[in-house]
Amino acid sequence: MSMSWRGAGIPLILSMVSAGCGYHLVGTGSSALPAHLKSLYIAPFVNQTVRAELDQRLTEEVTQEWVRRGRFQLVSSAEQADAVVSGTIVLASTAPVRFDDQGRVTQYQLTVAADVQIVDRTVEPPHTLWRDKRFTRTISYEVDVSALDYFDREVEAIERVARDFARGLVVTILEGF
Repeated sequence: MSMSWRGAGIPLILSMVSAGCGYHLVGTGSSALPAHLKSLYIAPFVNQTVRAELDQRLTEEVTQEWVRRGRFQLVSSAEQADAVVSGTIVLASTAPVRFDDQGRVTQYQLTVAADVQIVDRTVEPPHTLWRDKRFTRTISYEVDVSALDYFDREVEAIERVARDFARGLVVTILEGF
């Protein structure tokens, strides 16, 4: 076991424990969402980090994931929606996790966390159905210290973490974790 693996694994394990993650067989969970909710609005994510365009990527991927699931009719405003998904990105960090013999970074870990919620607007006052103040996804990506595509690798990593974030978020909400 290399030192870089342990260093990368500890934050992931801590985030899973603190998030209270559980598991169950696919299809055995009950939906956390009431059946009367038919329309959904995905509010643009708010970005409180220095990562440009991360809010747009997350909003786009979360929207596409809901479209793929087909559970709701997506609408263009909160006023038209039975439920609203909103989020604020509170963390976007990149940390080196593996180094070569010369001490140059060969692998980074990208972590994104957001305060996300879904609100039922069919009741007065609107009721929060689910909220995670630190919904987090982390991915690792390799870099070639001699390559010129470092920036491209980081952009690809942001795209991957946004897809993973969206998939995880929608599954968590639908499966009722």
